Amino acid sequence: MIVPDERATPAAPVSLGRGPIRLVTFDLYDTLIELDPPRWVRLQAAAEKVGVATDLDALRAADRVAEDFYTAENGTWPIRDRTGDEREAFRLAHLRRWLDAAGIAAGEDEMSGLRRAYVDEFAADATGGNYRVFAEVIPTLDRLRDAGVMRAVISNADADVTELCTHFAFAGHMDAIITSALVGWEKPDPRTFYAALDHPMIDVAPGDALHVGDQPGSDVSGALAVGMRAALIDRYDRHDDGEHPAVRVRSLSDLADLVIAHNRQV
Repeated sequence: MIVPDERATPAAPVSLGRGPIRLVTFDLYDTLIELDPPRWVRLQAAAEKVGVATDLDALRAADRVAEDFYTAENGTWPIRDRTGDEREAFRLAHLRRWLDAAGIAAGEDEMSGLRRAYVDEFAADATGGNYRVFAEVIPTLDRLRDAGVMRAVISNADADVTELCTHFAFAGHMDAIITSALVGWEKPDPRTFYAALDHPMIDVAPGDALHVGDQPGSDVSGALAVGMRAALIDRYDRHDDGEHPAVRVRSLSDLADLVIAHNRQV
């Protein structure tokens, strides 16, 4: 399914640094595709089944806290490398962090029921059936290609995401697809980014590349640590201008506008 390009007012103009951008790398989840329906909608529906009252806006805002928790945990000890019991313990802890951040109280019995009722990315169809692609993705990739900018995916995932990217028809618009499960390291590990920068189809210096993703911890910090430029895509309006050391955009269309305009000026 394709998500319409819901373009909001762009963030305040910012500098993309010096020199042309030769490569843009993209996070996958919540940058190119998203769960359908989104996580917070799924969680609210699950909560209703077990009699837990929730507020959708609060769940959506608190999802940022839960995602930050996931990023920190996954970067320290990849979730895919844990045993079944360890993964389940993590999922319960992740859910508890989310509910706490949303100001929602739930007892142990309610938590167990909620966990069983909530279907998240862990249980989603890896072939794309539970995901949708944002409408601006392929037009953005084509605009960057026509402007002479290479494109690649850098994704933290439990398996090769090439099939998923192919399902949504943008794999052929990428110069490379890098998956943490295949290279062996999770973003923000520098080696994950270097796997793209040093790819034989790319071979671009870090300073000539920009990475865009929705996670400050894995995407922004990881890219800046290797000398890349960084953009934070804030589709769900959960961050403030200047909160992170990165360009903040609301859509990939806005990102393409900035990159193309920047390259014309340098």
